[in-house]
Amino acid sequence: MNSVPVPLREAWLHWLRHDAAPLTEPRLGRALGLSRLLLVIGLVFLHYRFFPGSAHTPWDGFDPDQYQVATFVSSFLLFFFFSSVPLLSMVSGWLFFAFEPTDAQGALQKRIVRRVGTVYLPMVAWNALYLVLLLALFAWRPGAPLLGTLNVDFARAGAWDYVNALFGLTAHPIGFQFWFVRDLFVTALVSPLLWLALRHAPWLGLGVLGVAWLVGSNLGVFFRADVVLFFYIGGLLRTRGARLEIGPRATLVLLAVYVALVALRTLAPLFLEWEGSQRPLAVVLLTRLLRLAGALACWGLFVQLAATDVGARLARYAGLAFFVHAAHFPLIEAVKFALWPYLPAHGDAWLIAHYLASVLATVAITVGAGIALARAWPSAFALMNGGREAIGPKDGAGTRPALGRPELPPAL
Repeated sequence: MNSVPVPLREAWLHWLRHDAAPLTEPRLGRALGLSRLLLVIGLVFLHYRFFPGSAHTPWDGFDPDQYQVATFVSSFLLFFFFSSVPLLSMVSGWLFFAFEPTDAQGALQKRIVRRVGTVYLPMVAWNALYLVLLLALFAWRPGAPLLGTLNVDFARAGAWDYVNALFGLTAHPIGFQFWFVRDLFVTALVSPLLWLALRHAPWLGLGVLGVAWLVGSNLGVFFRADVVLFFYIGGLLRTRGARLEIGPRATLVLLAVYVALVALRTLAPLFLEWEGSQRPLAVVLLTRLLRLAGALACWGLFVQLAATDVGARLARYAGLAFFVHAAHFPLIEAVKFALWPYLPAHGDAWLIAHYLASVLATVAITVGAGIALARAWPSAFALMNGGREAIGPKDGAGTRPALGRPELPPAL
């Protein structure tokens, strides 16, 4: 039974899809590819984190006391790209449950096994590479600023810390960004339970996961409930045959609302006060709900962009999304520290310039390295990229998720 009254739901869907062009398979493939590539680049912006030497965290919002413009820009973009993990997870769930109900057992087994090679083993390979390089840095310069940005303290780490650094069993791996990949893999492992909920109690399953997400529960096995909730939502859309079109007018309205909400959250320190990380409940809930609004707004944007020549060209590089995600941290921290001494002054304009230069340089390095490795050492690239091709076909279709085809490319 649907939880939303039929007339209200139908009116909402009519508005959402008004003037929407048919979402053909090539255009859908481009939209999915664009979502992976551009949202991963968004994560690079998000993982810039602090300005070097600053005690202010962008997770609070802008700093009303100093560098108001620069801290607004960094905090605004951080909150804007909070939509990345939800939408990437929804895409993954939508692709994952692309099988006939009669073939559920075999399809789920194949997908779980496949995720070992496309998600988990590449994560371990990257973490092993980072561990070797950063341990070498620690032996050479124990006080290097880059080491202070890691979640592993080499001076005090024990055996279990190194196990987690590689495998992310109970704590974040050394590549901080791989918390998402690890949770995505765990979500695949519990996918039979999600499938039972999708088939027999879809709204109850959504309610349980939604409440866990809102209250900040990790359900005992995840680092965060974001991934499993939005993966489930993607599966719910798939199993119910929901159309994914969003019209241009609705996209503009959704983006405007999302930008306004992000700006409001960024300016929260003007209206509310809190100490440390104990943010008011209203701020916590708004920050969480931003992710849901952002996923919808950004999907509409990618659907529109997929119909353009620019979108077709960009979608060809969707296969590099995993490589960029894997390679960007702690590289961005190294780039930040390398560029910081060349900053002429610590004013708003120069801080923003440093922020943009650090992110764009990191993206350029990771994309360039991925393409170079794919050409020079294809087998190594295949391992580090989970078997994904670096550049897609010239027609710009990117990943072409034929709706009736049971085997689909990995989502990230």
